Amino acid sequence: MARLPDPAGTRAVLIGVSQYELLPDLPGVTNNLSALYTLFTAPDLLGLPAEHCAVLDGQVSPDEMDRAIASAAAEATDTLIVYFAGHGLIDEYDGTLHLSWYGTDADRVHATATPYEWVRRTLPRGPERRLVLLDCCFSGRALNSMADEDRITAITAAEGTAVLAAAHENRVAAAPPGETHTAFTGEIVELLSRGIPGGPELLDVETLFNSMRRGLRAKGRPAPQGAFRNTAKNLALGRNRSWTPRNVVLHQPPHAAPPSGPASRSVLTISRAIRDEIIAHAREDYPRQACGMVVGPDGSDRPERLIRITNSSPTPETTWEFDIQESFRAYRSIERTGEDIIVVYHSRPEPGAYLSRLDIAFLDEQRTGRHLVIVAIPEPDSVELRSHRISDTRIMEEAIHVLPS
Repeated sequence: MARLPDPAGTRAVLIGVSQYELLPDLPGVTNNLSALYTLFTAPDLLGLPAEHCAVLDGQVSPDEMDRAIASAAAEATDTLIVYFAGHGLIDEYDGTLHLSWYGTDADRVHATATPYEWVRRTLPRGPERRLVLLDCCFSGRALNSMADEDRITAITAAEGTAVLAAAHENRVAAAPPGETHTAFTGEIVELLSRGIPGGPELLDVETLFNSMRRGLRAKGRPAPQGAFRNTAKNLALGRNRSWTPRNVVLHQPPHAAPPSGPASRSVLTISRAIRDEIIAHAREDYPRQACGMVVGPDGSDRPERLIRITNSSPTPETTWEFDIQESFRAYRSIERTGEDIIVVYHSRPEPGAYLSRLDIAFLDEQRTGRHLVIVAIPEPDSVELRSHRISDTRIMEEAIHVLPS
């Protein structure tokens, strides 16, 4: 069963080399480090204290890399996480994987790079659960070493070791030009940042790896490699930000009977994916009120694309207000794509998805779309959704129909 690490007993070492003296630079690696540091210290993910998440750039020597990992292993009592992004090189003499640093010379790999063997030897001296993330070329060789029982019996027998690698043992990793992150780390960042719709509440290593493989293959990127020792696959890296609680209450008003004609009612039809995105945003910003809009084809009533907008209210726990700059960019984007605002939504960090005076004052079909969805979070495992139809000067509660994604 998936379990989150204890932040007090967990240590992470993030090593990234973006600039080189003799090898091509990898500008995306700098963004990798900052993004992973932000995610690993996020309260709803690993929640690591800043001092438990060391960040080392490429200016550190192989000896300093080794000492940092050994120190983290000695301090950790629950989980050790080691991440490396940079050039991976192979020693022509014995075919072993080496991790580069700023001064690495491709013609003298054995003398100017960190042997992965050093990392491997440190792991058994750490806590019972260990995760190694290698975003470099030929990183699959680290997995082959796990299978060599004659050389690393201590690791194969150790409980809770996982290695995720960016590429096969004989293939290069991808660092697409112009993209914010390298391909492997970018997929990790995306999954941890947005979550996995339909996935479990806790994002364990195995679930994360399987989603990465599907995502990277769909993009035509190198398929990641993974190996898990015993309970390592149950190590969770945080809560799934797209997880939907089992108890999702959709308020359904009774049929409204008009003066003449058959009974009828207004209905908001929305996909499960959009519903789950709205709920995920509300849970992520809790206890602040989250807000945003869902747009769709002009002239339709089909909400298809969600746009998050920062709540710029000075009292975000009790009121909501679209950030002026972000909403302006959203309106311009909608004009360019020929879309229309279908839904405006916001959340409440307490029971009752009711209309407030602010909601009533804000509603305007030309400005805010035809539906207002309110999300209430009365408790962590429960969510209430209520939708209101906006038509001229009338505001009425409407039914919500959720379609399978």
